[in-house]
Amino acid sequence: MHYGRTILWAAGVGLAAIVTQPAASAPKSTAPNAAMSSTELSAQQRRRVRPRITVVPLSRYYRQCDSWLAIEHRPSGDVITPQMRCVWALR
Repeated sequence: MHYGRTILWAAGVGLAAIVTQPAASAPKSTAPNAAMSSTELSAQQRRRVRPRITVVPLSRYYRQCDSWLAIEHRPSGDVITPQMRCVWALR
């Protein structure tokens, strides 16, 4: 169980490292106003697209989920919250 989570975690870290590396062939400009082009959207209009990962296991595996209600102790008082734990199981 932990081996699968470790593999997914390592793959995610590797993908993040590849995506965040700066492009080596990007041209560098020396003009002070060249950093902001007129076609660039403002920071409020830009939206980061999150990658979506789809896991499709072999046909003999399925997702087995257990759910329950638990009491959480918060500064404002005790609160009942839904909890869920899912694992891959063999058919």
